[in-house]
Amino acid sequence: MRKATNLRCILCFAVFITVGCTGRNTDPDLGPIRGRIDLEKVLSWFPSDTETLQVANGPLWMSNFVVGEHDYKNHEVKTEQLEKQFEGLTLGLFGAAKGILEKHLEGQKVLFALEGSRHFRAPAGLGELPFEGCAVAIFEKDLENRQDAFMKEAVRIEKIEGQKVAVFEEPEEQDTWTFFITFLEEGVVLVSTNRQFLQQMLVRMHGTEGQRALPNTLHEWTYVNKKAQFWGLRHYDRQQAKYDPTSPFEGKKSGNFPDEGAIGLTYQCDAKIRRATITYLTAAGADARKIVADRFPDTGEPAQLAGLHIQYQGLEAGVIQSTFDLSHSVPADLFFFVFMAHLGHAIYL
Repeated sequence: MRKATNLRCILCFAVFITVGCTGRNTDPDLGPIRGRIDLEKVLSWFPSDTETLQVANGPLWMSNFVVGEHDYKNHEVKTEQLEKQFEGLTLGLFGAAKGILEKHLEGQKVLFALEGSRHFRAPAGLGELPFEGCAVAIFEKDLENRQDAFMKEAVRIEKIEGQKVAVFEEPEEQDTWTFFITFLEEGVVLVSTNRQFLQQMLVRMHGTEGQRALPNTLHEWTYVNKKAQFWGLRHYDRQQAKYDPTSPFEGKKSGNFPDEGAIGLTYQCDAKIRRATITYLTAAGADARKIVADRFPDTGEPAQLAGLHIQYQGLEAGVIQSTFDLSHSVPADLFFFVFMAHLGHAIYL
């Protein structure tokens, strides 16, 4: 099952709620990766209606991102644990195919990783919301030998836009997830949850013009720190409101925090000081501060929320920045659980 190796599952705790990041900085604009691939280039591959972006600037090393058995006891969180958690949030799709892909890529140096996603939908029962999206990892070395060995273990092989793609299907609770995995030249690997999404990316990679995903004109980019090793943003898609349980529009739904004025959010984290920052943008005016506070409710023991030591700062009208203390595991669990719902990746328990 995909989430057996994905921190989106193991970071959850048994309460009912329906709902970036080390100090190792890189160039503000990432610069060329492997000589010719940079952030702008990778973003140009994604469909224009991509809603959520999660980024990991390397170097990091591909591994099994499970951080170990979760004992629910409150303990101090080490920098290395936070780093591994955020790496797993960006590269969680690489745990697909029953961990076969991770096994073939284990120990390989990743220079840059990104996940783009859209169209979040309620699961048939429990588990993470199905979504359309793709994770991209750019490795230091070419992976031709590892590609050949991996493809031999595929359930089936398809050709999409002339590209050889391995297809895997995995049950998760009452849903079946399908993963499309392909190796591009120069050590670039794509893992997608949707055939059409991957096809759109491959078409755009081959030079088809079109609006870039999450264009620089979005106000959210004002508050993005590209120097952070882990960062991301979500620009809410109003057209998906009635289908997406996490959409803030159209009133209270099973996995959202209502706000008809919602625009989007950005995040970053510094694992060295174990502190995360979320910047929320809304047109709600005077109600903005209350809306932001309501987005992190006390869902369990009061100590969970209190342990986050949340601090709020108004940056401008309708822009509220929240900081969270992630130095202890129980409050950090609450943070990750609600935080992923804000990005569209809610989990039904």
